[in-house]
Order: sequence, then structure tokens, then C-alpha cells
Amino acid sequence: MRKLSGFMSAVDDMVGTLNSTRRVHTDGRSRDDAALYEIAPDRLLAVTVDFGTPVSADAATWGRIAALNALSDIFAMGATPLVALSVLGWPEGVGKAQMVALTRSAVDALSEASAVLLGGHTITSSMPLFGLAVVGTARPGEVMLIRNAQPGQLLILTKPLGTGIVMAAVKAGVVGPETASAAEAVMASSNRTSAELAVSAGVRAATDVTGYGLTGHLHNMLSASGHAADIDLYRVPALPAAERLLEEHGVVPNSAERNYFELEKEIDWGRTPLAMRFLMSDPQTSGGLLLAAAPEVAARFLEACSKARQFAAVIGTVTSGRPGAVRVRA
Repeated sequence: MRKLSGFMSAVDDMVGTLNSTRRVHTDGRSRDDAALYEIAPDRLLAVTVDFGTPVSADAATWGRIAALNALSDIFAMGATPLVALSVLGWPEGVGKAQMVALTRSAVDALSEASAVLLGGHTITSSMPLFGLAVVGTARPGEVMLIRNAQPGQLLILTKPLGTGIVMAAVKAGVVGPETASAAEAVMASSNRTSAELAVSAGVRAATDVTGYGLTGHLHNMLSASGHAADIDLYRVPALPAAERLLEEHGVVPNSAERNYFELEKEIDWGRTPLAMRFLMSDPQTSGGLLLAAAPEVAARFLEACSKARQFAAVIGTVTSGRPGAVRVRA
């Protein structure tokens, strides 16, 4: 984050100058998961783009995860996806069959979300890259924004952490296919149902946990809303393999370490073990939703999740305090 802060500030200045219209509800300056643009009094366009490098050795698995990762930005806003364009970078000499499998899997994931792929752009790249630009719609009264978190609200996470750690262990050759498959299954599950249940329950503050890890995305939410938070370490869900890899093998992705040190002054870790600090800083691909909801709203959401067999865990509380500050209770 700090490495790109100068560039991001310059972009913010440009965006602020150009987007001087009431039709722009959110743009890059808000750090929300998607931009919102009013096309009618009762309708907003939600627009996002997300792409990255492989998270699976299997092209079809990667295609699904990459598509869900991009769609998650739309879901996290309380929006419904409509159409998408693909972004593909592919090395010369790599078979066309893998490109087809990758794209077909992404198309299937879009179809499950009632969205369609309209086309895309492909370039030759030394490193494989894939993702989507997605456009959806939302109703103004049902939008979930990071700035809407309020003191007293409960913080809820809808997927366990640790997929980045497991994937790093896969690359290092210290875990087998079963462990890799367990992490891929988490990434390959959609946030669609959780988001729909959240909107129906009345949740209006949300983000998804991706590259900045739980702590980074929580910090963004708290900074935008002007509040702080307490996290109960032992209620934070994690893949069992991730905890073991941290404690027994010392597997720490470079990006998790970077996330940790980036926010070192923003988080009061207390007695939190170092391994768990890295777990909460672990970057996720297609991670879960992070929601903030008043207790009665949270109760409705958790009950709905239980009936729908959707994972959800209360991990802490939004508090009054220095904007962006996080205290971890161990």
C-alpha cells in the first residue's frame, strides 16, 4: 500500500477533478470494492475490475476462482452482476487447451451468478494473468459501503482465512494435494448467497477480504467510517492447515509479511502470537465478506446463514476510537 501511495494519491486527484457530478456515488477515492454510478433515481451501476496470477495448477480451477474473485467486488457492494469482460495475459508456447479451460470455467462461474461474458482482451505475457471487469446494478437503499460501519456493530466474516498461506506452501512443496484442494474449495465458493442474505437482513457495511488480508481490509473499513474495532483472536476462523504451516513450517507469504509491517502502527496486537498475526495479514484470493451489522441485524443474518448452510462467524466489534485502529484480544 505504502509503495503505491504516491501514485494512488495522484489518481485520486485526477478522479476527484473529473468526477464532479452527483451521479458518481463512489469512485476510487472511497476505497470501496466497486465504483457506483447513478443511471436512474432507483438504480446504480456497480463497476469493478480484478485480475491476477495463477492460484491453482489446474487452469479450470484458476478460471473459476479468478471469476469469483472479481464477482465478489460486486457482491460486497450489495449489487447484482450483469456482464463481464475478460483480461487475459498468456505466455507464448502454452497450449490453447488451457486457455479454453480457464475461460470456460470463468464463463460457468458467471452463469451461476446470472451474468454473461461479452468478450475481453488478450495479450502475450511472460506471466499468466487472468481476471474480469464486471458491471452490475444495485438499488441505492441496499448498497453496502465501507464507510457505513458504526460503533456497537458486530464484525462478521464469511470464510476462513489462510488460503494464501496454503498456496505458498503448495509452491514450496510442503503440502499434498488434499490440503491444496481444501484451500481451493474455499476460494472456489461464491460470496453471492452470503451477500444476498446480508442485504436482505439489513446489513449496509461490507467489504471482501482479499489482497490486504483481514487486517488491511478491516483497517480500510474503519478508516472510511471513522471508527476503531476490537477483534477476538480466538473467534477468527482459519483453515487448520494454515495454522499448522505457520507454526510448524514457518510458511509466510511475502505479501502477508508486507501487510503485517504496513499496518504495524495501526494494530494493537497485545499478546497475539506472531503466527496468528501473519494469518490475519494473509492475502486472500476470493476471500470471504467482512460485514459490520447491529446486533439485531447480525442475528437475522446469522440465522439466515444457518438455514442456508452458509458459513459465518462473529469475530469482533466496531468501537469508538482512533479511525482505523484495531485491537486484537488474545
